[in-house]
Amino acid sequence: MNFSRALLVALVCSVLLHPAAWASEKESAASGVAEGTFYKVEQGDHLHFLIKDKHGKQQSFIVLQDSKALESYLHNPSALQGRSVRVHWRMEMIPEAGEKMKTLTKVEKRKPLDH
Repeated sequence: MNFSRALLVALVCSVLLHPAAWASEKESAASGVAEGTFYKVEQGDHLHFLIKDKHGKQQSFIVLQDSKALESYLHNPSALQGRSVRVHWRMEMIPEAGEKMKTLTKVEKRKPLDH
């Protein structure tokens, strides 16, 4: 009897304390906006749109869908390197990576950043 009770308590605790048990669908579909300067595009399993933020930190966003706003960056990336951009992104599961990653949903050209 004591073993059964201990097993039940352990099972209930493992379910209640597991982070996924408390994560809502809204939390797992996080999104945001990042600002910086366009750095480059890279091709791997997916196309990556890279920017550098105001601290010089590089951020990468996976491109899953073609967009007219991306055409100029894809056709002539070196001419646009250093241009100010605002990237809208959301977290999505990437099967090849086995984890959620930031995916690009929209790119806006911005006025130059003030330094």
